[in-house]
Amino acid sequence: MGVPGTRRRLLKATAALAGIALLAACGGTQTGASGASGGSGGIASDIKLMGIYDTTGPVAYAGVGASKGMKLAMEEIETQGFLGKGVKLSLKEVDTANAIERASSEVSRAIADPEIKAIFGPVSSQQAATVAPMVEQAKVPTIFNQAGSDGVVIGDYTFRGTAPMYSYYDIAAKYLADHGLKNVAVLYNGTYPTFAEIGQKEFPRLAKEHGLTISSSYAVQSNTQDFTAQAQEIAAKKPDAVVMLLIAPQSVTALTQLDQAGYKGQTMATSVQAAGNVSQAGEHAAGLVYPVDFSAVQDSELAVKFVENFKKKYGKAPDAYAAEGYDSMWWLARGIKASGDSSREGIRKGMQQVAKEGFEGVMGDLTFEGNDIRVKGVLVKWDGSKEQLVTK
Repeated sequence: MGVPGTRRRLLKATAALAGIALLAACGGTQTGASGASGGSGGIASDIKLMGIYDTTGPVAYAGVGASKGMKLAMEEIETQGFLGKGVKLSLKEVDTANAIERASSEVSRAIADPEIKAIFGPVSSQQAATVAPMVEQAKVPTIFNQAGSDGVVIGDYTFRGTAPMYSYYDIAAKYLADHGLKNVAVLYNGTYPTFAEIGQKEFPRLAKEHGLTISSSYAVQSNTQDFTAQAQEIAAKKPDAVVMLLIAPQSVTALTQLDQAGYKGQTMATSVQAAGNVSQAGEHAAGLVYPVDFSAVQDSELAVKFVENFKKKYGKAPDAYAAEGYDSMWWLARGIKASGDSSREGIRKGMQQVAKEGFEGVMGDLTFEGNDIRVKGVLVKWDGSKEQLVTK
């Protein structure tokens, strides 16, 4: 038997109200939603993230620094209620211990866990390039810090919160040219993809562009610990400058041995030597110049405030890795807010929207090439105990 019209309309209205109530109970509102993988789940009250990067081993300084910056950003995001009242970001971390296999295994675990909405991936280029295809295929947004080589940002779900070193190394070449230091020797780690790319391709291009001459070039391995032969040969040739592209522990030894061999010219390094990473070289490191994407001596309002808050939390000034982690976490948070969705798909969509617009971070005005961050960079000098700003 059919239902009378008035009664039928009443039943439909009641069902609709019941549906709305059910949606609310299941987290259908923007704040407090579970975040469905389809990209329409709203913003969860607890957004779970996974950090998979080195916190021990030769590049641990990058992973540890980024982690500290991310955690400071998370505290501020929650305190400000940036994503809504009571919304919390949770970060679980795993040490990859300089092992590609460990990185792959842990990324696989994170991909398989639907509670993990985004990954902060390895700082090592070798590890990052290995896991990038995995997260792309699984459609899990993954933000890398450092990992500056090709093969890392490869699609819609891979992001990088560190500007590739080559993209702002131009200020180093310009400095050498402006100071008449045109005869240059290059000493680079040929195993480390970022340094190999600069040493073999980018710096030769920049040298030609700025009228510099590369008189000699030396490739070493990541496990090279003695630079006596290279140092003596460089000192004998007396170049105006040495461009040193080495990981932090190597650079301490290389600077010491260059000085002991009698080399007195200018040495130009990289952001890896920043924030006191060469302090163990003592007087041998004094006068070292290098371009960075961030230095604690920068004087923008956001940078000054960041340094102040970081010191309060950790008792020391932040390094470039901390700034990268901090801005990366804020990029993710801005992305969630932009899409109104903390699911994997919502984070991907929102972060790409933020990238198109750019934003101001502690590293300065942040622009993007696709999912890859870009900064202007600054040049600093290590005086033997602290950094001094050379250019703004």
